[in-house]
Amino acid sequence: MRRRARAAVAVLLAASLGGRAAAYLPPGTAILKRVAQRRDDLALASMQVQGTLALAGEAAARAAAAGVVAGAESVVPAFLLVKTPGRCRLELAPAGVATSERPAVTLRASRVAGHHGLEGVPAAVALVEAVCALLAERGGGSEPEHGLAQALVGRGVALGDVTLGRLSGRVAWIIGGRPQDGHPQAWVDKQSFQPVRLIADFGAGVQDVRLLDFGSPIGGDGFPRAVEVWSGAQLQARFTTERLTPNPKLPDAVF
Repeated sequence: MRRRARAAVAVLLAASLGGRAAAYLPPGTAILKRVAQRRDDLALASMQVQGTLALAGEAAARAAAAGVVAGAESVVPAFLLVKTPGRCRLELAPAGVATSERPAVTLRASRVAGHHGLEGVPAAVALVEAVCALLAERGGGSEPEHGLAQALVGRGVALGDVTLGRLSGRVAWIIGGRPQDGHPQAWVDKQSFQPVRLIADFGAGVQDVRLLDFGSPIGGDGFPRAVEVWSGAQLQARFTTERLTPNPKLPDAVF
């Protein structure tokens, strides 16, 4: 009888410990440390990403009204310039427009500046700010996650609240709460520790920015194959990568 009781207790104890192990979620700062270390290993102090920007819905309408795109044209050649720490620029390069007249949005020292109307397109601003927050912070030192953590806290992400979710069929750590909570959140792929999503208010309402398909032949581990900006269920913008140039010389004046 005693043997049976002991066996039952052992089974219950094992089940309890197994459940705790399965439910273990690392602290947000520990996840961000892995992200920062992975970015550090790439040794990317700057990037020039050439591709196209496709606008849809309200973003396309705003861009047309501001003269950013001609008429119904909503897919234009574009560049994303990234330089650590925290400097980014999205620049459109429509045919026949001089370099000095190109629409652009820049971010430097947490300040957004616009050129020739693109700053009036919230999806473009959100794209630049999210890419900068997730990919343009400098790591290194004993706390490589510090810059990334500060950037996310500045977006309202609660680092102490971690759950799990799925994006494009892959499991991700969600820093900031459960998907249904509606709070600012940063998502990190559970296997690759790549930052894949940032949901926050970028100044004109909540936008959902997704970094899709790291590891593609074009962007490799340095930059995703595409960056999408969603407002609710509506896709507003999609930047598609065509070429990545690692560590180009980007003067600060560009930003």
